[in-house]
Amino acid sequence: FRSRGFERASVAEIARAADVSRPSFYAHFPTIDHVLFELTWRLALQIVRRLERANGLRATLDRLADALIEAEQAVGDPALFREMISIFVRRRAGPEFDASQIPVLGELMRRFEAARSAGELRPGMAPEQAARLCLSGVFGHLLGVEATPAERRADLRALFSLYAAEPSQL
Repeated sequence: FRSRGFERASVAEIARAADVSRPSFYAHFPTIDHVLFELTWRLALQIVRRLERANGLRATLDRLADALIEAEQAVGDPALFREMISIFVRRRAGPEFDASQIPVLGELMRRFEAARSAGELRPGMAPEQAARLCLSGVFGHLLGVEATPAERRADLRALFSLYAAEPSQL
């Protein structure tokens, strides 16, 4: 995907690079989208692991911003990273999954629920709705805005500030 781009990648090239036959490839992945989905799912699990050590909503969201920036840099190709992120929002043929099972969304739902209980979530926000809107905003930013890591961090922190209660409300 890095050398040819997702749109120009072919099953034959992937199978050849993996030293497997095309039928073997198809035994594991019905489409190229399934390969991209698998790579993206693994990346999402790495991001969730980064959130595990965070205490509180602000720390969770700060770690999320850092993890996303590091993931984007690790992928190394902005177009490929956008393609990976878009796998969760586009309607092409691909793996069937329940959106609530997206690892980062599930973790955010748990964190936003805990934040509501701790008074850290902006008053009047339902945790599940806030998590979905927050992640939608993140996806939109990652897909639509080219930014340096510093700009990305500032933008994400501004987005995340919409969900955290003001320090005076704590």
